[in-house]
Amino acid sequence: MDKDAEGLGADFELWQQLTDDYEAALGALARGEPGARERVVRLSRALQQLHPDLSPVGDDG
Repeated sequence: MDKDAEGLGADFELWQQLTDDYEAALGALARGEPGARERVVRLSRALQQLHPDLSPVGDDG
């Protein structure tokens, strides 16, 4: 974990891991890797569960 994030707790550590994984999944999606779309959607949902105020993937409104 980033030294500046120490002390923010497990929720932040989970958020940081999910966002790192989401970034990697987006790269895989851009490269056309099999299963990448499903990983992006799964990670998006996990992030939204942590922060319900986030817009769902593909929500144009």
